[in-house]
Amino acid sequence: MSRIRSLASMATALSTTVVVVLALAGCASPGEAVADEPVPTQSTPASTPTPTPSEPQPVVVDPADVTTWTITAAGIGPLGRGDAYPEVLAGLPAFAVAEWCPWVAELTAEGAASLLLTHPEGGEEITSVWLSGRADEAGVVPASPTTEAGIVLGSTLEELSAAYPDLQAVNQTGENSYGYAVGDEENGYLDFLVENGVVVMIGVQDRAGVPKEFCG
Repeated sequence: MSRIRSLASMATALSTTVVVVLALAGCASPGEAVADEPVPTQSTPASTPTPTPSEPQPVVVDPADVTTWTITAAGIGPLGRGDAYPEVLAGLPAFAVAEWCPWVAELTAEGAASLLLTHPEGGEEITSVWLSGRADEAGVVPASPTTEAGIVLGSTLEELSAAYPDLQAVNQTGENSYGYAVGDEENGYLDFLVENGVVVMIGVQDRAGVPKEFCG
């Protein structure tokens, strides 16, 4: 009888133990899965389109405005070496034309530098083009075309030399007047007359040197 009680007591104890264990298991929080922390992503900045450099607008040559003309070894503005003399004059109605001699014509317009065209006597092909002008008493220089290097009537000898490192002194036309040239026989020459340190004449022709006179 006592043995039966003992077994009953043991069974009761085991039951109690199981209940306690189960209770503890129920109270214990199961291992909760830790959510992965979001990996920060580097935001790619929106690409800024590279602006396309705008091409410089070509200067429109105005036959009546010499400041829009460019001086090259091939000519001055619309006055090109090798062009037909009558056709060139027909395209320049703003200029008055005066014949200096059978092979030299002067073109003039108010406020602008005077232009000289040379051509063979009896021929029509322009062989050289010149422009000239000096500052007036107020220091105003006549309007002038510009060389590709930025030289105009009124530029100084220092500016001329800086613009054309290959500039050569070629002749002297007066006490304080000197001719300078840059170019070659194949492409032609730019000629400059510098008087008292200032450019007073610019010409384009097939040779280096400034004439002392044009009709002599």
